[in-house]
Amino acid sequence: MKRSQFLKLLAASSASLFIPRLYGEEVDPFSPPKAVEYETNRAFTTAGPGFGRRLCITFDDGPNPSTTHMVLEELKKREVKATFFLVGKNVDAFPDSVKKIRDEGHELANHSYSHPALKNMPEEKVRTEIFRCQESIEKASGVKAVWFRPPYGSFSQKQQPISTDYHLSVALWSLDPLDWKKPGSSIVTQRVLSQSNPGSIILLHDIHKQTAEAVPAILDGLLERDYTFATMSEFLGDPLISL
Repeated sequence: MKRSQFLKLLAASSASLFIPRLYGEEVDPFSPPKAVEYETNRAFTTAGPGFGRRLCITFDDGPNPSTTHMVLEELKKREVKATFFLVGKNVDAFPDSVKKIRDEGHELANHSYSHPALKNMPEEKVRTEIFRCQESIEKASGVKAVWFRPPYGSFSQKQQPISTDYHLSVALWSLDPLDWKKPGSSIVTQRVLSQSNPGSIILLHDIHKQTAEAVPAILDGLLERDYTFATMSEFLGDPLISL
């Protein structure tokens, strides 16, 4: 199928897709997400198509050898592929973990170099954060990332040309279980399983032990509900390919 045809189908499947908690907005984590009309936007992606009950599970802020490797082991057992949004300074500190993520077939993506809120930063500093992370990932793995997730979702539409200059599309999310608040692995699991829908992009953080401990139950619960998994690029296609 041509990418243009795929995106037409994607737009047609919009009714069941969702918008994420953006930076500065308050959301009740126990309430289900509201269904909204979804428009294909390769610059700021918030959800994907639900064809075949597909969803995308993503992990931010790593790598952290102890917890990231726990997550990788559970993904491997179930033959599930994920997208890891890596922080550049952690990539520099743990390049072997980055190689392990790559070698096990997961997608590597850019999550800035030092994890600041970018929205109100000077353009030069924003560019440095993105570029240094991009450089670190490529040095460690030989992979050029094509997706960028701003820390905290703190990135404005006016800043979009910056990410575009580095050939990156911005990937946000539609489901945030707030695992970074460390509410306990069972609560993280419950939030993910109760709020997942076809097309969801799930935000998790592989640097937290509670999250790593929740991953087996999350994956098993989603598989029992007949969900299938895709990386960001499998979900939406390579954003660098022209329509």
